[in-house]
Amino acid sequence: MARSRAQRRRVSLGVLVVLVATFLVLVFARDVTRAAHGATTARRSENLSFAALANALLTSENQVDARLAYLLAHGGGLARPVLGARLDQLAQAVAAWPGEGRRLRSPHLAHGVNVELDDLTQTRAAATLDLIATVERALRLPVSPGAAAAVTPNPANALRATSLRWNRERFALVREPGHAALLATSAQTPGALRAGDLAALERSRRLALVRAIGIAAVRVVPAPLPAPAGTLVVPPVTRVTIDVSVVNLADAVQPVTLSLSVTPLNGRGSLSVQRARATLSPLGGWAFSLAPFVTAPSERARVVVRVSGAPAGPGLPVERTYTLVLSPSGIG
Repeated sequence: MARSRAQRRRVSLGVLVVLVATFLVLVFARDVTRAAHGATTARRSENLSFAALANALLTSENQVDARLAYLLAHGGGLARPVLGARLDQLAQAVAAWPGEGRRLRSPHLAHGVNVELDDLTQTRAAATLDLIATVERALRLPVSPGAAAAVTPNPANALRATSLRWNRERFALVREPGHAALLATSAQTPGALRAGDLAALERSRRLALVRAIGIAAVRVVPAPLPAPAGTLVVPPVTRVTIDVSVVNLADAVQPVTLSLSVTPLNGRGSLSVQRARATLSPLGGWAFSLAPFVTAPSERARVVVRVSGAPAGPGLPVERTYTLVLSPSGIG
């Protein structure tokens, strides 16, 4: 039976509608596929970028752990200043970990692995700095600035526990886009401490603290006239000032006391005694500027400069004695 023109129009319209609907579905599906692919690409990029930065941080953590364990085991063969410098270098490297860990917290990654790494890094940094400070204090070395404030209950246990925990969590991105592989962490230092290596370092003669100080220079104002060694010939002034430079030859903080005594020998002038105290930094020095003492024309006096607090260092005395001679006034 022949179809009418209206029926043919309706069939054509229906076919057109189906074709348009099919086209729209295909376009939508293509866009969804592209969006999903784009999201996967973005996640892959984020995961791989995180892995590169995280592995750099984890490498630094493992290197510090290995070096600290090595120093505990073999540091007895080093000189005190060398061991102290190496411990300070490790502390400086560890002090950078917390900032690097915080930068890895965003964007949020699958299973919160970046947040987990940051949290564990903060704990590992504090524990490692505490262990470094423990070694420095045990050997009476200057405590590294970054390690001085670190206080962690049972730092060796904290380092061991965080290592075990991270080595379980580090596989979080293996099945995610990019299949990022994250490095494991080590905990060699707690084993070295448990083995008694720190106690062995404390018994090492090479690392024993040897305190030594000395008088490096003495300055007299006004400047003395030419005279034999040990004699200070000064113009006829009413006041003389003596400044003293003291050095600390040990790599440890050293309190010192400086005393200056002026004792008249010919009945002119008066007895003068001064004392001053200072704390010298490791291998550092201090310039004492004492108050002027009263003098008289034609006075002769014995001047004794003495520094105490530690034995004398090689080639540097802890006491200097002078004969002070003031010229006549030239009046009368």
